[in-house]
Amino acid sequence: MRWVDLKASLSDFWFEFRREKSGLVGLGLLLFFIIIAIAAPLIVPSEVNTHWRDVTYWQNLPRAVPPEWVNLFSAKKKPPHAILYPAKTDTRQIGNIVEVTYAFEYEFDYDIHPTDLMLLLSLNVSDPNTPPTLSLTVTRPDNRTIDLVATKLAVTGVGGQNRLLISSLKDFKSRLVGFAREFESEEVAASVEYQLIDPLQILFSKAQPGIMSAEQAEPLKGTYVFTAKIYSFNPQDTISNVSLIVAGRVYGLLGTDTLRRDLFAGLVWGTRVSLAVGIVSSVLTTLIGVIYGVASAYFGGWTDEAMQRIAEIVASIPVLPLLIIIFEFYKPTIWPVIILMTLFSWPGTTKVVRSMGFQLKEMPYVEAARALGATGRWIILRHMMPQILPYVFASIALGVPGYVLLEAGLSFLGLGDVSRVTWGQILHDAQNSAATLHGMWWWVIPPGLAIALMGLSFALIGAALNRILSPKMKTL
Repeated sequence: MRWVDLKASLSDFWFEFRREKSGLVGLGLLLFFIIIAIAAPLIVPSEVNTHWRDVTYWQNLPRAVPPEWVNLFSAKKKPPHAILYPAKTDTRQIGNIVEVTYAFEYEFDYDIHPTDLMLLLSLNVSDPNTPPTLSLTVTRPDNRTIDLVATKLAVTGVGGQNRLLISSLKDFKSRLVGFAREFESEEVAASVEYQLIDPLQILFSKAQPGIMSAEQAEPLKGTYVFTAKIYSFNPQDTISNVSLIVAGRVYGLLGTDTLRRDLFAGLVWGTRVSLAVGIVSSVLTTLIGVIYGVASAYFGGWTDEAMQRIAEIVASIPVLPLLIIIFEFYKPTIWPVIILMTLFSWPGTTKVVRSMGFQLKEMPYVEAARALGATGRWIILRHMMPQILPYVFASIALGVPGYVLLEAGLSFLGLGDVSRVTWGQILHDAQNSAATLHGMWWWVIPPGLAIALMGLSFALIGAALNRILSPKMKTL
């Protein structure tokens, strides 16, 4: 076919496709998913895909919080996740003791207090027996200064990376409770169970009666200045990359799960897997089914009978239970998953193409080609396959949603590729954590909606292709 003819055919096809409004909607959805899949490394860090199940990678994020935009619809504003860097640093040395002071400023303008307070730093200690010590204080908007914690620092992370969860230290809680008792009567203070007291609530509440009560405490809004003083007893010790994390009650575009993972990052990288599984599986299945069906119809006779019995045997195999058994004993990567789904899914296409092939091989131009000595391969490729291509395109588009759902179902059952994040795995983890029962809708709705929209996009495109191309197939 000449380029001019191909260009004219594509132009005619696009003119017809533009008249199918549902097809345009499906194409728009598909382009949206393709853009996300291609731009995934630019949207979120690339290591998200390989560290999805690495709990330590996500430990600096808040646990099980909704997305930030829920504040637009909430009567009480929740604080977002904040990483604070030193606004001011000061270093002093007295003999062998080095004092480094870091000042962090935090603007609190919310109705609910944060969930955690964490200090991050890179620490290189020359003598583990004499580790540095930390003294952390806070100056509240009411100009009251509270000594929060005093503790030793030890190298606990890989490569000297330290993460100190300050809000979990007993010293942190006891000092804030002591501060709160100054404003409560002895009867009220004694009536509050110590285990139920939230120290962060005290830290971010007004210094007045009711500060220890979750129902009566009023938030103290304004600028909080956290001052961290680190004392090193060896001049060779080095401290760097110091930051203070105020874990909020909302995070990002889609929130986090119970393992502190960013669900938006998982959803973005899951798009790649879903597109790859759906498109590649559908293309391979359709091509195998088309070639097999055309060959069966053209050769006919005993060849057709034998090929159809093979197709019927494969079609009678229960695919999902078999895949579940295989994946239970062998944990495959994504490509074996695609190959296995393809091997068991082609007979349905074969039946349709075979019926079309019986009509095509009786056409005058096929008989003429056979009389002129054309080989069966030539006739199939040059005369029969071009007539079946319209069905091929529609079949590929309509087949993608099924494979997307199949992969998501396998991953939901915990049988997918565990080395990659997928939408089905996100739903699987949500099911195991009873996300629905705990009201964590942001963990369930986004991946489920993404699966539905991707399936809908291909269904709309396939239906539009079928309406456009079917009239041409009637001329066979």
